[in-house]
Amino acid sequence: MGEDQRLELRQGQRLILSPLLQQSLKILQLPAIELKEYIDEELEKNPVLETAEREPELPAAEKDDGSLDIEKLAEHFAKEGSGPDTYEERERGKKPDIDYENLAHTRYSLEEHLLFQLHMSDIPEDELKVAEYLIGNINEDGYLLVSVEEAAEKAGVPVETGVKALAVIQGFDPTGVGAINLRECLKIQLKAKGLEATLSYKLVELYWEEFEKGHLEVIAEKEKIDIKNVYKAIEVISKLEPKPGLEVNDSEVRYIVPDILVEKDENGSFRISLNNEGVPFLKISKFYREMSQKANITLEEKKFLKDKFSSAVWLINAIGQRKKTLLKVTAAIIEAQKDFLENGTDYLKPLALKEISEKIGMHQSTVSRVTAGKYVQTPKGIFPFRFFFNVKIATGEGGPCVASRAVKDAIKNIIEEDKNGNMSDSKIQIVLGELGFKVSRRTVAKYREGMKILPAIKRKILGKMKGGSLQ
Repeated sequence: MGEDQRLELRQGQRLILSPLLQQSLKILQLPAIELKEYIDEELEKNPVLETAEREPELPAAEKDDGSLDIEKLAEHFAKEGSGPDTYEERERGKKPDIDYENLAHTRYSLEEHLLFQLHMSDIPEDELKVAEYLIGNINEDGYLLVSVEEAAEKAGVPVETGVKALAVIQGFDPTGVGAINLRECLKIQLKAKGLEATLSYKLVELYWEEFEKGHLEVIAEKEKIDIKNVYKAIEVISKLEPKPGLEVNDSEVRYIVPDILVEKDENGSFRISLNNEGVPFLKISKFYREMSQKANITLEEKKFLKDKFSSAVWLINAIGQRKKTLLKVTAAIIEAQKDFLENGTDYLKPLALKEISEKIGMHQSTVSRVTAGKYVQTPKGIFPFRFFFNVKIATGEGGPCVASRAVKDAIKNIIEEDKNGNMSDSKIQIVLGELGFKVSRRTVAKYREGMKILPAIKRKILGKMKGGSLQ
């Protein structure tokens, strides 16, 4: 691979990504709004970058070793090209309008964020069961409200399994989530930053009581160090997040801008397009391109321009690759969930990230990156990409599998129709069986609790009270 694109193996065989490859991975993950902000920052930093009226096409400009041909691409991107932004026969007609009225109707909760990461994890079924219970008992600040022992007992698994499940959750984003108290939360964050061997970690691990009481001189004396070092360690801790859940669990409604627009054309086919609204197209400045080719510029100026051209080419190429990947992944998802788009939630099929990655020949981590935190506008509404990935639930021996979301919707509908609060989990299980969903009573209880719906006896009491609620 080229020098800028290189993957390196350092001591301990740890994979190191070059800065430009890290940039490419970051761009792949950015949703539309954040991509616009990132591009605006790059336009400020890099003088050879300019906005273009139309999108440049990506030519085949790779060398035999897989690196980018910077010179060829810099020359190409100095011209304004036009790139289609729909899948297949792109930009044949008018792009679908964005449904602005519904942009604020989606709130991305911490629980949803954690469950999505959990269901993308490859962990045993017993760990998955207790992990779902643990996530359901994490508050909006990101702290765990139950003990591992209680969670394991509720899930009917050994405590050791609960410990493993919690370790998985504590590795999720946002860092620090799943801790039982502030001390553990800070330790998780310091570990994630690789700071276990620092004084900052010692303050939390060994000197928590002194730290809380402000007895900094005592810490300095015990460690035989200058108190200035203690202050520096505290400064590191002060930059950590004491309430990690708030990064996701914002109390305000978030305005969601879809990255992908899906509409049905006159032939009844679904047409997919990228939402480029507000995201500037980029090109390389002809002025600086011509300047770099002049004989009278200094070596220092030539090196400066070469570096800026390289950075600009990588950025434009990374944005183009993000688009191609996003369209390809979306097309596979839409194909798999076509029945849902035609008929609604009851027709949502079980779908795993692995199925999509295998179908399009892409690594599972790439599919995960490009779909995380992004939304798609469909004829049925605006949905996060994670909505389309569902756990399989068997409907009976030899019968088809259905998506867990369809089972949850059925449970919710049954309870909403039960005005008197008579439908216990066992009765709901029977009704689900009549509807074709063969699930256990425990599964009914788990899904009901996950939707924060009270058990039958409490619903019955609330039903007799004025203004009673299912929630």
